[in-house]
Amino acid sequence: MEALTRGEVLRRLVDRADLELFTDRVLDSFWEQPAFQQLHPGRDEVRTWVRWNMDLVIRWLIDGEPPGEQQIAAFREHARAGVAEGFPADMIPANFRRGARFAWRAMLEAATEAERPALVESADLLFEYVDRVSRIYSEVYEAAAKKSAPTAEEIAAGNLLRRIAAEEAPLAEDHRLAERIGFRIERAARPFVIAIPGRSAQHHAEFAAQLRRRHALAAAEGRRVIGLSNHSRPWRGVELGNDAVVAQGPPAIGSERGQALEDLRGAVALASAHGRAGEIDPGDYLPELLLSRSPRLASQLCARVYSPLDGDHPELAGTLNSLIKNNFEKGRVAANLHVHRNTLRDRIARISELTGVDLEGAEGRGVAWLAWLARGYRAPGADEDVSDGATVLRLD
Repeated sequence: MEALTRGEVLRRLVDRADLELFTDRVLDSFWEQPAFQQLHPGRDEVRTWVRWNMDLVIRWLIDGEPPGEQQIAAFREHARAGVAEGFPADMIPANFRRGARFAWRAMLEAATEAERPALVESADLLFEYVDRVSRIYSEVYEAAAKKSAPTAEEIAAGNLLRRIAAEEAPLAEDHRLAERIGFRIERAARPFVIAIPGRSAQHHAEFAAQLRRRHALAAAEGRRVIGLSNHSRPWRGVELGNDAVVAQGPPAIGSERGQALEDLRGAVALASAHGRAGEIDPGDYLPELLLSRSPRLASQLCARVYSPLDGDHPELAGTLNSLIKNNFEKGRVAANLHVHRNTLRDRIARISELTGVDLEGAEGRGVAWLAWLARGYRAPGADEDVSDGATVLRLD
């Protein structure tokens, strides 16, 4: 029996695989890392990035074509964006490593006995890809560190905030910092998060320093500032700009402060994605925050409601989106979709039949609404009446 080449084996695996589901599974290999989730990345954006990398890897493994100058420039731009958003230097390379390990194990499992000997040759290339990408990120982060190294006070403020969030005992240096800026560690404090879209990470670091001069314990996390203040709104009187997003919680003590900061981070990220500005009420985003706490369950919820509709029934997915957007007011939905009410009634019955979700009951409508939120349809610019085709597929 003629031995198979590496390219032939990889081409067979790709032909047999469902690359869309494979993309989701690679993403899941690092998605729930706590440090990664703390930065509230957008899943659709990260998924697009994972899929793009998968195409590059496939082209290299099958056709022997490594990333070119254009792709390397894209990596550099992505690394610079990571610096701006406050991603730690090794976080994205670590995600590449986790994704590559998962992909390698999945390929071995999918290969037949006859295919595996040739497939083993691909391991070196796969991890060389990860090494090349990691070097690009290291170079960009090193250059950024030389350009705008954080001050000692900024580092100390960030460390104290992390210790407070973890409910660790403050160190002697923490007490010195708190005394210097006029912050009372032992007292209840109001958590806050502020993001100013369009402004650089350096601008946010300077803003955090300004807040410390106003007696708040504040530190920049890329393009946002987090902090605790013994007083309400320490930024009062500071010109933030019309597009700034500000969230502040009630006074908190102990571990409540860390959890409150995490909730405010999520609310600000969601408000920014929705195009909101000004001081927001974090309570407006509780459903999305709940979904973000369990991305795997959110994905399963989407799959239950939308998978039976995507692909073969786009008009039903669009009808469901319109129903949810219009609070299930059938007259308005029928008018928006330009269909007769009887047609709408038939579509609702068909959606319920395909999904097993009763859209005439409060519980079923609640499940559909949560799935709709998990898909990001509440954000401006999302197409409420057309399915986005995010089908859950299988790799077998």
